[in-house]
Amino acid sequence: MTVTQFNQIGREVVSDPALKERVSEQAYLYRMASAIHLEKVPLLEDPSSRKLLESQEHKKYRVQLFARSIHEIEDLRADQLNALRESLQVERFPPGFDLSDPSVLPLLHPEVRRVCEKFPVQAEEIVKRYGLDSDEFNRMLEETKGNPIFRWRVQKYVEKAEEERVKEKKV
Repeated sequence: MTVTQFNQIGREVVSDPALKERVSEQAYLYRMASAIHLEKVPLLEDPSSRKLLESQEHKKYRVQLFARSIHEIEDLRADQLNALRESLQVERFPPGFDLSDPSVLPLLHPEVRRVCEKFPVQAEEIVKRYGLDSDEFNRMLEETKGNPIFRWRVQKYVEKAEEERVKEKKV
């Protein structure tokens, strides 16, 4: 948008009292929203928005976001495990050894413990960056465990995300 177009819109808003009132109200709402942080905002009872949220296309989009977040979380996990192996100078961890086990954490070196404790926070940030909340993410994660068709769909989206990442690295 050019400066003249922006100025023209401003003049139109000022000249129409009803439009000026609506724009002022919207600006007020944006200002209020930026001042307070709401984790969950209730949906307005709008039949068209409910239809949109329940549509197959929207559900497909949410599954794609889930798959991308899973992909990024697994990359983070792999990177951190590799860094831990290098810092501990071990080739691999013993089979069945779970670094996230609460009974194992006190036995770990403070730096390793810090990395292990930080991982869930970093994973949560990734989930939020993809526009999902923890409940929705966990619900989909549980569905991947119990629904083979859903797991297959998620796997296809994860593979697609990996292909996109490989293409980006080549460019």
